[in-house]
Amino acid sequence: MNSKNTFRTTTELINFLGIGRPTFYRRAKKLGIETNKHLYSDEEIKLLSQKSTVKKDFKSNTHGEIHNNDSVSIIQAQLRNSSRTIEQQTKQLYAKDKQISELHNLLDQQQKLTLDLQSRLDNKNQELLDLKETPKKGFWRRLFG
Repeated sequence: MNSKNTFRTTTELINFLGIGRPTFYRRAKKLGIETNKHLYSDEEIKLLSQKSTVKKDFKSNTHGEIHNNDSVSIIQAQLRNSSRTIEQQTKQLYAKDKQISELHNLLDQQQKLTLDLQSRLDNKNQELLDLKETPKKGFWRRLFG
């Protein structure tokens, strides 16, 4: 017999089930149960109140079904993967260090060029100021000094 249970609010249903709000929404989404209705079947309530079996299955596998040789081979495979990852990351770090060094050299060159350009500009500006400051001499004065 599939009877229907009525709840006025979602909070009332959550309190009835004895679970938290995030857990309720996560389970409802996983089971495909609408959360905005007020009428739930006994089967839906039973499913919502059940704890997840995924973690239990994983725990039972790790404690009972996996033999020592299997766990050793799994750990060895994980170590090999970790070693490969570390090796790849070491190569990446070396490449990045090389790039950073090249960037520092380029920045140093750019700063030297900017400094040289600024000093040339200052010299030209000084020459211009000197030319502006010298009084104009007449023709005869320039000739006979």
